[in-house]
Order: sequence, then structure tokens, then C-alpha cells
Amino acid sequence: MHSNSTLKNEQGFTILEMIISLTIMILILGAVMTLANRAISIATVTYELTDAQESLRTAQEFINRDLMSAGDGLKNLSNIPITKTFVQNYLTRNPVVDPLNPTASWVTLGILTTDNDVPASQVVYGLDPTVPTNPLVYVRSTPNLTDRQTILEIDPDFTPVALLAPAIDATGSTITIADTDVGRFTAGEIYFITSTAGGTFVTLTNVVDTPLVTTSALSVASGDKFGLNVTGLKAAGGRLSTITNNGTLATSLQRMRMIHYYVNADGMLMRRVFGVKGVGFRESAIADHVVSVQFLYSLAPDDNGVIVAPVNRLSDGDMQIAVRQVEVTVTVETPHAVSKGQRQTISSTTSTSVRNMQFRQALQPKATL
Repeated sequence: MHSNSTLKNEQGFTILEMIISLTIMILILGAVMTLANRAISIATVTYELTDAQESLRTAQEFINRDLMSAGDGLKNLSNIPITKTFVQNYLTRNPVVDPLNPTASWVTLGILTTDNDVPASQVVYGLDPTVPTNPLVYVRSTPNLTDRQTILEIDPDFTPVALLAPAIDATGSTITIADTDVGRFTAGEIYFITSTAGGTFVTLTNVVDTPLVTTSALSVASGDKFGLNVTGLKAAGGRLSTITNNGTLATSLQRMRMIHYYVNADGMLMRRVFGVKGVGFRESAIADHVVSVQFLYSLAPDDNGVIVAPVNRLSDGDMQIAVRQVEVTVTVETPHAVSKGQRQTISSTTSTSVRNMQFRQALQPKATL
């Protein structure tokens, strides 16, 4: 015979136990999801800040590297006469004018040329300022106004061409060079010509390679797109004629870099370089998500040895020569909103000694306008 056995605990979970179990599971899952969301949020913010910091470092590196090279190869030149048209179109709204002749068509271009707190209406011109870009390019002005900066240095990769008188004709419209050099030049390029009487910028309007002749010609006729060329005899104000004394002085043809920084309305820090091979200028985007770039200039003590307060604009020729240090403040923002629908901004400030300026004030004469 077999005895009947009773199985116990066959009834499973009660409803109350199920509710308690589900509640615990929901609490644990909620905690896990909260931690996961926080981790994702932290990772996203970290990525955004890393991106912004990389832009910040790149911007500072490029600007300060160029500031350290400011004035390289310029020797005794510290202030250079240049057409007001070019400077106002491409470099600054407030060029340094000759105080004795403020209405002159020439202004002073220093080794550093500033444009402080550029307004929202400032258009950035292309290779031809008479033809507007489409769409128009503006300097960034929101949420903060930003500065522009231009830095001069001789291009060390270009071997200067020595020109004996009268290689440049009396009217300053044609430069005669050796036929072996003609392949180095292209119409539209910007060059710098110096003599014992000063220096000036020119745009090559044509390159003429004459067959069966040992010399060729570079045309620097008036009416170039940049507005740099002014021909005519010295008495009539021709720039090449002025520095060559109507073609009677030897000169040196060089390539000078005008390195111009600005932030466009899309937050891109642009580095535009005039005086390059093959074209009037080239530009490239250095950093993105840039809110503003601000410059502050420390000057040499005045004639009485008194320390001069730093300035945010070089408003005259004496200031242009007296610069000793430049403080650069760059502000960038995260590519996307990271908190409460807002982008986070970060800033850094560096101070760079302009080493080539330290001995100019005492040793270098000013160029005559």
C-alpha cells in the first residue's frame, strides 16, 4: 500500500508579494536609469568642453606664435606708409593717420595694427572689394564685440630680388627683372619694395615674359583690385617713384606677410595672410565656436620713465612702436547647449612678449608719409 502525501507551498506568490517585488524592481531600474542618464550627461558635457578647450588652445597657439614672429626681417622699418583704401577695406576701421596731414590718402601701417570692438556692420571683403561676397561675410559681434589684429613679418621663404636703378621706371608702374626670375611671379600677388628712402606695397597687375630678351617686366599699374598701387612721378605722389627718387635708387623686392585675424559671424577664427604665392591672400579657419578675441597692449615707459597703462587700441605711430607685450583673451563656447538650454563659455588669457619691438623705439626712424 502507498500512503498519500500532501505537497505543501504550491500556491506561488501572492498579489502583495508581486506588488512589492515589482515596486523594488522599478526602484532599482529607476536608479540605474538615473545613473546612466547622469553618466551620459557627464560624458556629453565632457566631450563638449573638450571640443571647446581644443579650439581655445589652437586659437591661442596660432595667435601667439605669430605675435612672437611680429617684425621678423623688417630690420629698420617700424611704420610703413600704405593706402588708406586698402587698410580700411581689409584691416581696420581706424587706421593711424599722419597728424600733420589727416586727410592724406596714405596711412601708417605698424608691425601690429589693431581694430578694437568691431561693430556688427563690419563686412569682410574678398579678393575684389568691389564685388560683394554672396552671402556677405561679417565680423562676429554677438554676444560680445570682438577685435581684429594684423601682424607684419617678412616671408623668410622668399629670396629677395635686388633691383639696381633704373629697374623701376620713373613713374613707378613697371619693374624690370631678370628673365630667370619671371617664373617666380604671378599677377595678383602682393609684394613689398624697399629702398634707403622707405618701403611700399604693390600688387602685380601683369607679368610680361618677353621672348628672346634677357629681361622681363612686372606691371604695377594703378587700379589694382586692392588699391595698393599709386603710379606717377614723385612730385605727383607716386609711391614707387617716391622710394626710388623717380627710378634713381636701388631697391629690394620682397614678400611681406600681413597676417590678419578676425572672427566671422559663424564663430570661426580666420587667419588671412596677404603676401603669398599665387594669389593676393589666402585664409583658413583656425578654430571654431569662438565667441570673441580681445587684445590688450603693454607699452614701453614714456620719456620720463613712467609706466604707461595698457591700451586696447594702437591709435598712433608712437604706440605702434612702443608695444612690448600683447595680452590675448580668447573666449569660446561649447558646440551645443549643455545646461538649461545654454552653451557654456570658457576663456583663457595669455601674455606674449613682442621680442622684435624691444629695440625699435630708440633705434628705428619712422617712415615718412
